[in-house]
Amino acid sequence: MSHVIVDAAAVPVGNGPHPAASPYDKRISESLGLTTFEVYQIELPPGAETVRHNHLDDRSEDMYAILTGGGWVVVDGESAPVAPGQFVSVSIESERFLRAGDDGLTFIAVCSGN
Repeated sequence: MSHVIVDAAAVPVGNGPHPAASPYDKRISESLGLTTFEVYQIELPPGAETVRHNHLDDRSEDMYAILTGGGWVVVDGESAPVAPGQFVSVSIESERFLRAGDDGLTFIAVCSGN
């Protein structure tokens, strides 16, 4: 097969293998058949948070692309607001999580090992 197209609306939510797996994750990479990196669409309801984590053990890098809503990325205890159109990276050793604001927060997480 030369390509795969996946509609995120058709992908069920549920915990994946990522250290920050949550019940809000849509495991897009599995639906696409990707094996060298992970892609999730995370749809946080208002006030919800992802799991606090770092990547010291697996040395994986994370990148977040904010799609809709708003909220905060919290890195080593410091909050920074995030909004649609922004991209965020966090160093491997830093503890991080995202928190949704009043309108919820939808973002894509791309996770790749070294």
